[in-house]
Amino acid sequence: MKKLYCIILAIAFFSCKGKVKVPVKTADSSPVAIQAKPKAQAPPLNNDSLNLNGATWLAHTVYDTVANQPQTDDPADTITRDDVSLKYYEDISGKYYVYVVENRGPMYGVSTGWCDVFIFKRADGTWTLNDMRLKAGGGGMYGNPGTFEKLEKTGTECQAIVISGGQSHMGSNYNLTLIELTKGKLGKTFGFSTRHDYGEGAGDDYKLTVCDENEYHFEQVPGKAHYDLILERFNCLGDPSVKTDSAIIPYKDGYKIPERFSFDE
Repeated sequence: MKKLYCIILAIAFFSCKGKVKVPVKTADSSPVAIQAKPKAQAPPLNNDSLNLNGATWLAHTVYDTVANQPQTDDPADTITRDDVSLKYYEDISGKYYVYVVENRGPMYGVSTGWCDVFIFKRADGTWTLNDMRLKAGGGGMYGNPGTFEKLEKTGTECQAIVISGGQSHMGSNYNLTLIELTKGKLGKTFGFSTRHDYGEGAGDDYKLTVCDENEYHFEQVPGKAHYDLILERFNCLGDPSVKTDSAIIPYKDGYKIPERFSFDE
């Protein structure tokens, strides 16, 4: 009797187990659904000032359409945009922000870098893209992007975006790029060398054999909308306070830099 009772319990157990339903995988549990990310929301762009989040959002409407090609033989060596500058200014035409993005290569080999420039304007209560220029200036070997230095006043109603660039490799070669900026629009670009040096030896025996520098400033001209550009050249192997050359460069549909202020590289 006891043996019969055990047999009945076993039959009942396996009968119930056979009726258990296997859960059906729903669409929400699929790998595609798990990896899906909500689309980023635009930050508020109607505030009195523009912050970096808003500037980055506006710039990415452009960067989303630009290919990011490898800088070396390694497919992973693409440009990174990890340093930015945001500068407010205002003139008779409105309120603006200059946004300079450093495009940095992998910092070795033949890779290069550069700076992009965006101009945002406040219009109808919101900030919008007013002008832009990719690969606007800066740059150098080994992925050096250059750096936004300042806004330089170049006339009664105009200024220039100043970007430094260059590199050091068995010597130094540095330069400035200046981009005209008038009423929120980018104009002509000009530039010049700022330092070139070269040496020989190593350690305590190292010494410079070549060293030249250019300095600059702008001077207001009575009755003219654009200032004169003053360039001064120095030789830093001798007395650094003694000029070896200088030039007054007036604005004539841009600034034309004399060849003698370019350094051999």
